[in-house]
Amino acid sequence: MTLQQLVRPNILAMQPYTCARNEYSGEARAWLDANENSMISGLNRYPDPLQTEVKCRLAGIRGVDVANIFLGVGSDECIDITYRTFCRPGVDNVVAIEPTYGMYSVCAAINDVEYRPVLLHDDFSIDEEALFAAVDANTKVLWICSPNNPTGNAYPLEQLERIASRFEGITVVDEAYVDFSTIGSMVPRLQRLPRLIVMQTFSKAWAAAAMR
Repeated sequence: MTLQQLVRPNILAMQPYTCARNEYSGEARAWLDANENSMISGLNRYPDPLQTEVKCRLAGIRGVDVANIFLGVGSDECIDITYRTFCRPGVDNVVAIEPTYGMYSVCAAINDVEYRPVLLHDDFSIDEEALFAAVDANTKVLWICSPNNPTGNAYPLEQLERIASRFEGITVVDEAYVDFSTIGSMVPRLQRLPRLIVMQTFSKAWAAAAMR
């Protein structure tokens, strides 16, 4: 399926909110439309809504195009937005490995989306056939945490690519702990896997949890 087919129709048709900062690319000391207090320095200014400078820095560090970067207020917001973008409440479902990070199921409950956990093998490897046996026509997202929380093991990149290629919905590979693994990241595979989302975080190896 194409991304246009996977995105909820109301989200696809939505016109994004814009402000003066979106439309003006020059330098400005103050934005009068924002009513920013000009007497205080530092935290009195709204930040760039597109996070352009941060994305450019991250693009160079992680080897990914700026246009493919989305910044959220912690991974939990990115998880929630994935549900709101692709899953119709009360209609669609998601499939996830089990045990894994608990916020996938919490956000599913918040968004009224059926959550289908699939047990890992006894050695904590992925049971691919069981995973796809849980998939049906209304399965929109597949959640895989690698390295997995709480089991600690990372899955072979070739296996993750095979799963993402086979699944017709959105495959999310949560790489919160990728910097502690020698297996590597799925980021270089983004260009050839258009339905893949790779999540990473400032809060683990970067030790910057308060960035959110």
